[in-house]
Amino acid sequence: MSGTRSRSGILVGLAAAAGAFGAAATLSATAAPTARADDFTDVINAVDGDYADGQAAFTTALTDFSSNELGNGLAAFFSGVNDDALSAPNNLLIGTVDLLTNQAVSGSTAWDFPNVGDFSGAEILAQQSITLGESELTNAATDLADGFYGSAAFNDLFGVDDAFVVPLEELLMGAAVSF
Repeated sequence: MSGTRSRSGILVGLAAAAGAFGAAATLSATAAPTARADDFTDVINAVDGDYADGQAAFTTALTDFSSNELGNGLAAFFSGVNDDALSAPNNLLIGTVDLLTNQAVSGSTAWDFPNVGDFSGAEILAQQSITLGESELTNAATDLADGFYGSAAFNDLFGVDDAFVVPLEELLMGAAVSF
């Protein structure tokens, strides 16, 4: 009989322990605060938006190239390249700075290149891009001095792109469509 009592005692003890564990789990689940999405999700969404913009631009470029529209195809192609290669990494860094400084994440930034038409038009656009980039770099220095770190990162990164990368793409596009 003593063997039966010990088994039944063990079963009662295990049932009581399981009941206590279940009650504790239920109480902790009901008292838990509503889960909020991770702040970094906004940054990932901005980067995903940049890649989606790039994919759409590449699709447009393919359509333009297959329709024998070289200028429009190159404009869409460079828009897609810049969405993927410039905006996505830039927004990853800018969004991280925004989060660290308790600012709202700015979101994705789509490029939209115009068809330059010819090399002369490309030269004009390239000079405008350099001027825009210089202005953005000046604003970045001012924002940094004023403590607006997210805005400073935005102006700095896109200022470099506008001053150094975009003019070369525009001149390349102008040279290609001039032949």
